[in-house]
Amino acid sequence: MKDWLLYRIRKSGDADGIWKGGMSAMLILLLLFLAAAVRERDNIILWAVLYGAANLLVFTAVYLALTHHVRSALYALGDMMEELISGRGPGEGEEEAAFKMAFPIAQETILSKLQGQILKLYDILCANGEQEQKLRKQLDENIGNLVHQLGTPITNIRLYVGFLKRDDLTAQERKRFLQCMEEQADKIFWLGESFSRVSRLETGLIRLKPEQQAVEPVVLNALNQVVAKAENKKMEIVLSGETRASALIDKKWTAEALFNILDNAVKYGKPGTQIEIAAKELTSYVSIAVRNRSEKEISPDEYPLLFKRFYRGKHGDETEGVGLGLYIARTILEDERAYVQAGKAPDGRTEFLVRLYKGQV
Repeated sequence: MKDWLLYRIRKSGDADGIWKGGMSAMLILLLLFLAAAVRERDNIILWAVLYGAANLLVFTAVYLALTHHVRSALYALGDMMEELISGRGPGEGEEEAAFKMAFPIAQETILSKLQGQILKLYDILCANGEQEQKLRKQLDENIGNLVHQLGTPITNIRLYVGFLKRDDLTAQERKRFLQCMEEQADKIFWLGESFSRVSRLETGLIRLKPEQQAVEPVVLNALNQVVAKAENKKMEIVLSGETRASALIDKKWTAEALFNILDNAVKYGKPGTQIEIAAKELTSYVSIAVRNRSEKEISPDEYPLLFKRFYRGKHGDETEGVGLGLYIARTILEDERAYVQAGKAPDGRTEFLVRLYKGQV
């Protein structure tokens, strides 16, 4: 019985309709009282008493109707919020049909607007929850990948420690094992540094702040970090083209992206050859091409895979690295509305083409 009564109350008119109806009834009573008072002036006191009693009845009816309306609206709003809290919010298909709005969306009332704001807040909280779950999943994947990648160097170090415990080792063998342990320790350090950058970039802990600035200092910063390694391989680095162009970039992280690309060109380049950095200003982008003569031939089907996490190429195991440099470079550039792609130049050299976004033109 109670549920039926609440249902009928919720289906009744809104507060404005109840109030207008009450005011209309009181106005009609006033007109009737004035008409009666004009016709029967001798009984004006009686008509005044009757008019007051009728007004009191109308006022009481309006008060009760408004009270029921407010209570029913609050009940409806409370039921809707309980459904939202329990996770049964508006969705698609059967979920959308099962969820009941407390007030009609089409009506431009205060309650329907309040309902709309509550639903917006619900959507925001759901979106934040999904984003948090996504970040947790990404973090779990990063931790799992890190543990997996650390397994090999740690196993190698334990193996070399076992060799070093032997008493029959020569000084040359001991030196070689110590050098191998140092290489594996360096690999662990590279893994830690690379994973730290990847995790902070993917989880949003690092936020790039692109600004309109010259490209040349950023390129030179990246170039200076690989000069020593290039000299060890007797490689020459040549910078040419429209280097004074400007783009919408984050100085620090764009230099990091370009360094990873140049470092890759040095590591996999043929000793004694030249690395070319050619800059060119386009309509919406500044193009930076890094070309080198690779020591091992790269097949065309490998080019899209070079930017995947941990991909080292068919001959990558012969060179130091963990397969995260180009992945980090692509992630940074995508956050700046830039992009990078790999391919083969017309003269047969390997080419990494970076396009830095110039901003509004």
